[in-house]
Amino acid sequence: MKNVIIVGAGRLGKGFMGETFYNAGWKITFLDNDPRVIQELNRTHTYEVSVHTTKRVFTNTIKNYDAYLVDDYEHVLKAFLKADLLMLPLYPSDFPAAANELAVYFNQQFKVDPTAKKTLICLTNKNHLINQITQDFRSHLADDEVKNWFDQNVVIRDSIVRRSTDADSNYATKLVTTAVASLIIQGPVYSDFSDVKWLDVRDNVEMLKDIKVFTINGPHATTAYEGYLQGYDDIAKAETDEKVHQLVQGVHDETIEAVLYEYPVTRDQIRELEYLPAAKDEMSDSIYRVGFDPIRKVGKNDRLMGVINLCEKYHLPYNAHVKALAAAFAYDEPRDSQAMKIQADIEEMGITKTISKYIERPTTNTVVQQIAAEYDKIKKQR
Repeated sequence: MKNVIIVGAGRLGKGFMGETFYNAGWKITFLDNDPRVIQELNRTHTYEVSVHTTKRVFTNTIKNYDAYLVDDYEHVLKAFLKADLLMLPLYPSDFPAAANELAVYFNQQFKVDPTAKKTLICLTNKNHLINQITQDFRSHLADDEVKNWFDQNVVIRDSIVRRSTDADSNYATKLVTTAVASLIIQGPVYSDFSDVKWLDVRDNVEMLKDIKVFTINGPHATTAYEGYLQGYDDIAKAETDEKVHQLVQGVHDETIEAVLYEYPVTRDQIRELEYLPAAKDEMSDSIYRVGFDPIRKVGKNDRLMGVINLCEKYHLPYNAHVKALAAAFAYDEPRDSQAMKIQADIEEMGITKTISKYIERPTTNTVVQQIAAEYDKIKKQR
């Protein structure tokens, strides 16, 4: 039996990775640093995933897995030595801690079996992180000898997530997911997972991920933020609103034009990447999940500002993106700590300085001024 370690047993870890490897007959070990996540997994030693494919909806009960806190040294080491594949469905901010926590097991792997090779696949929407993640791991290894071994025997690869997974919380044991498109994985890899459905190794993943984040995640985030302002809590319902639809369409059209200028791709190639077949009885997706962590999503190179950067480079219009960013700064969902941090900064510093802080441009910058003007319109309308 093949062995996989899933580092991060939240929604994506359980609902996508766990369900996928369970179907392939792999031995699964979940690791997490949240005691409640592990307690819930071990309470009944099963969890359920409602899977929406293009043709049917079914419930899969996942069992026969192990679940440990990442610092449960004895149990984790035993699983680590057997596994040649680690999946890391983590937020970008979680990778430094994960590298620190896992380094002890890499040090032991070198001592016990230095011939072993391992593949780590990172599942996060933020691009261009792999070099930094690799350095985070190397910085916690015991000495130069282990680092040299790590460089030769471990590969850390990026991926493009194209599957929605949701639940009431990270520790929930009832989840819902779509199964309509593969996880695109950067190659080459050391592990053989050709028997696992929904995993697709490709070249040029960094470029494809930029395009995916811009063409899929940008409009998706826009739906969440503008939908929230229009009073919706569900993405599907927000999409039916004409005002939301018009803004999202504008963001999409601006994005496609900018991407075609910047990257050596055709419109058909972009369409293949961004097209996701409709799932049967399409699962509802919450505004809260899609809009979560607006600080990251308004970042200077992320899904919205990244496109504005391209539009400026090629002298293209970006009016819809300005409106989408203004909606993101107006997003005051009280359950989202990052949204509340932005609101606190607006209260303390004013909107112009807050925008400047998070998109990392001077307060006198044209884009900052444009977003601030649109934000003021939103506040007056509300």
